[in-house]
Amino acid sequence: MSESTIATGPAPGANLSGVHEGADPVDKPIGSPKLRPAAVFSHAMVLQRRQPIPVFGTGTPGRTVIATLSSPDQGRPITLHTPDASDAVSDSVSAFATIDGKGDWLLALPAVEAGGPYTLTVSDRSGIMLKYLDVHVGEVWLAGGQSNMELELRNSADADQAVAASADPLLRFYNTPKTGVIDTDAEDHAAWQIAGPDTSGTMSAVAYYFARRLRAELGPDVPVGIVDCYIGGTSITSWMSRDTLRTCEAGRGYLARFDAAIADKTDEQFAAETDAWQTKFNTWNDAIGKARAAEPDITWDTLNARYGECPWPPPVTPTSQYRPTGPFGTMIERVAPYGIAGFLWYQGEEDEAYCGSYRELLGLLIREWRDLWQPGRQTATGDGAPHCATAEDAQGRDAWPPFLIVQLPQWIDKNTAAANADPLHWPVIREAQTDAARAIAGVHTICTMDCGEFDNIHPTDKRTPGERLADCALRHVYGRSDVPADGPTLVAAAATAGTAGPAGAARTNRGGWHGCHGCGNGFGADAIRLFRTAHRHAMLRPCGGIAIRRHGSGHATACARSLRP
Repeated sequence: MSESTIATGPAPGANLSGVHEGADPVDKPIGSPKLRPAAVFSHAMVLQRRQPIPVFGTGTPGRTVIATLSSPDQGRPITLHTPDASDAVSDSVSAFATIDGKGDWLLALPAVEAGGPYTLTVSDRSGIMLKYLDVHVGEVWLAGGQSNMELELRNSADADQAVAASADPLLRFYNTPKTGVIDTDAEDHAAWQIAGPDTSGTMSAVAYYFARRLRAELGPDVPVGIVDCYIGGTSITSWMSRDTLRTCEAGRGYLARFDAAIADKTDEQFAAETDAWQTKFNTWNDAIGKARAAEPDITWDTLNARYGECPWPPPVTPTSQYRPTGPFGTMIERVAPYGIAGFLWYQGEEDEAYCGSYRELLGLLIREWRDLWQPGRQTATGDGAPHCATAEDAQGRDAWPPFLIVQLPQWIDKNTAAANADPLHWPVIREAQTDAARAIAGVHTICTMDCGEFDNIHPTDKRTPGERLADCALRHVYGRSDVPADGPTLVAAAATAGTAGPAGAARTNRGGWHGCHGCGNGFGADAIRLFRTAHRHAMLRPCGGIAIRRHGSGHATACARSLRP
């Protein structure tokens, strides 16, 4: 399979550093080499409720670290989370640990219920004391992936209204610095932000709408925090370790292509190529962002004619944030195992050229991320190497944290459509995402087939996928059986002769025939072809029609004309 020439790249107008403009490093307790909490800890953070709270960092081996979560004077007491749901309260909870020989430390505070504001104090016995203020406990989710997760609220549909109305003191987010090498200066500038007109514009739009809906549904006193951890234009292999990639043929292929691309080049060559590309890309990205802000309805044809096409891909270098394993070590490992309720994942576009291997890599990524968030309980093969989670071993393995996937939407670029040359790679990615949800416990997908935009790989409607992710979480993670979250699932497909029902209609297992709820058209041969492409297990049935299994109150809503693979 040949490599894709489609420019995915960062989301247009995105903050490429990941550091919120105006973040003040002096207002964030940082510590020193003797005792330094991880960068994700700052004022205004949200800690995960109802599970032990990990606090971690680095320091001098042998030192004792003490962490205390306390209620300010005359503040709201801390309610402990207990198995019998008793209302035990305390003014503070504490835990301690010893920094190990590698200079790492990890401790876990007792599980508590939602609440705040609290103060988190991290200290040792030599006089070092760091205090984090305005700390809340609630629900925390990590949002990961590439450009469609990265697309910021300020660049999404109806951005002005959304940003202006975003003020919520209990909706907060942390933008992990985007980098291909560990950058402690950038981490020192990274801090939790409280959603509002001056801050939320640089938050992932998908994650914002997800969090906003959770805030509305979980109760007014339950804070919601998002750890934004994404980079536009990254492959799934960028978010995995080299050790994991080496365990499968697909991963070894990505590594071999990367190693070949950087062979026989000097550091000076890498630096010159990167600087030249970065300057060109920054100029293009700034121009695109300003043009779209000034002319919200401007087309990509006009943008490309005016500023040229996206200068993508970037040079391949040993320090690139787009390389295999890059942000895994510089972003994911830097925030793990911060307490979370689950993962949100929107990625796959960059891997269409090697779509046949996506399912295996997705299973490996899910297992590796879950292992990172379960210190002391990591599952490995006998030689210590991770392996791909399957339906069989998932039953005996920990399905936590939950992993929610945005299935890729419909999309095709204009030139490919005009040439009638769609390689049909995206249906393979979608099938891989669906299969992961079927086979791996605690994994769920949402369908966004109706959310794509013709000739725009970065659709600006992020409210729909964000709220669908929230509904998925409410139903499958928070036990809200009253919230419909799952769309129809194909049972079988067959060409109709016009006798079993209206020609080209879809039949569900609840009876009745359904066409498009939007335009009234029935599902024709194109839709049948799509379903059979996206679901390899589809069977022809003598009864005719397309049988669709329903979950919850989901229903078929798209017509053949709009279902572009």
